[in-house]
Amino acid sequence: MVVFSKVVSIFILVVVGYVARKAKAMDRTLIRGLSGFILNVAIPFTVLASFDRSIPRSAMPDLAVVGAWALGMHAFAIAASRLAYAKAPDGDRKVLSYVTVFSNCGFMGFPVAESVFGKIGVMYGSIYVIVFQTFVWTYGVALFSGSKGNRAQLKNAVFNAGNAAVLLGLAIWLLPFDLPSSVTSSISILSTLTTPLSMIVVGATLAEVPLKGLFIGKGLWVGTFARLVLMPLAFYGFMRLTGWTSLPARLAVFLASMPAAAQTVIFAERYNADVALASKMVFVTTVLSSLTIPIFAMLLG
Repeated sequence: MVVFSKVVSIFILVVVGYVARKAKAMDRTLIRGLSGFILNVAIPFTVLASFDRSIPRSAMPDLAVVGAWALGMHAFAIAASRLAYAKAPDGDRKVLSYVTVFSNCGFMGFPVAESVFGKIGVMYGSIYVIVFQTFVWTYGVALFSGSKGNRAQLKNAVFNAGNAAVLLGLAIWLLPFDLPSSVTSSISILSTLTTPLSMIVVGATLAEVPLKGLFIGKGLWVGTFARLVLMPLAFYGFMRLTGWTSLPARLAVFLASMPAAAQTVIFAERYNADVALASKMVFVTTVLSSLTIPIFAMLLG
């Protein structure tokens, strides 16, 4: 019940964002600005704070375990989506494949993982997101554009604020001395911005999705089932069958249970895929994840 209460409290922030956008207390310019701030400032500081020096250095091998799980899970999801959607119309196939492979593991994953697993959940999650970003800017771009990732896309996958925060956080974690309290206090304060801001932005973004025909379409429900139920259950089943139930494994499976990645709509717009399906998928999976995330949190937490 404690886990359920924490997750529900986070989704209340989504409702606040939704209402604020509908009441015109937020506009697109503000939403876009906040999104950039969250991705380039708030989340990196949350990652920095997650490398808590009270976490023993014996956790270092677990970071590699998270990376291995993330790599294997994304590879499996890519293979499964290629088989499952081979006969779907091209525009639908791209959106459905992307949604099946990529969860909202950063924007929603970080705050929810922290509420369930604590700071170490964000620490491990940051490694997962590195693998996620690499696949997004290689496979994800290739999926929508029909071409292999170029040098600029690969550069984006490697050189970004999130990855820099992981390296800096790791360096701070391994230092033989503590940083001044004024520095650690500032990092801690800035890290608390991620949860409220990201959830409010998610809600405000959902408020812009037209309600007409929102819950109609076979592809919508196929993709929603794959993202929220099929993929997480497949990974959870594999974990239980193999007995690999360590915290890194459970954290990786939990991040795979997040709703559709927010970039789905952006990629669909840029590469002329089915934007309507992408928008509905992000909305519906995010709303329904308020029911599925607590279930997986209790199973895994």
